[in-house]
Amino acid sequence: MFDFIKRLFKKEEIESSEQFKEEATIPEPVKEESPLEYLWTKFREKKFDEVISEASSIIEKNDELTKKEALKLVGLSYFRQGKYKLSEAVFIQLTENSSSPGDWFNLLSCATLNKNMELSEKALEKTIEFYSEHGTAEDLPIPQVFYYYMQALRDIKEYQKAFVQLEKLKDIYCKLVITDPTFLYIRGVPFFEHAMSAGKEILEHIDKDQAQKFLSELHSRLDEEGKEYINNFEQTINYNS
Repeated sequence: MFDFIKRLFKKEEIESSEQFKEEATIPEPVKEESPLEYLWTKFREKKFDEVISEASSIIEKNDELTKKEALKLVGLSYFRQGKYKLSEAVFIQLTENSSSPGDWFNLLSCATLNKNMELSEKALEKTIEFYSEHGTAEDLPIPQVFYYYMQALRDIKEYQKAFVQLEKLKDIYCKLVITDPTFLYIRGVPFFEHAMSAGKEILEHIDKDQAQKFLSELHSRLDEEGKEYINNFEQTINYNS
């Protein structure tokens, strides 16, 4: 998936310790990885075919929570291989009875890159709905959802649809005014420069007047640092004539 899913793969480092009793050294027993931990390790190592094969076996035998996690591994592995249609099918299954914004965002991502626009738009609505109802700090904030969805739409050259998401980000930046990275990070908003850089190709492929109006509105509402960035950024745009 996009950069926001790296948080799913972090594991705590377990430091081995030694206990001493009399003159003997007795090492602490090594904790073995569970099957799912082992598969996440394989996933991080980009051994996607192995993950798909072994996770499929787990799905057939285990409890519902374990099955769901294994199914997610299969879907993410297909996604990382660029097999978006297969990934989409997996996440359709995962979201059947899911109120997890993370599950719906994964469906949003693969459906978009599979160019299934009707499904991707439904997945966006569900992602926002479930995040608003019971999102946690572990879930991707809505501004970040707009940011990654925008990039996926850009990558399949749906520039006008991507611009809709860029406009949503513009409204957030205009409301906040401040473009300081730390200020934005605390609020779950993408760094301003990152969003603008990601949106450059979009602005170059939409109507010139529309793009210039977008930049003008930003310039009129942002702090001095934001205004200066827009001044320099606009000089790099090759407008669609």
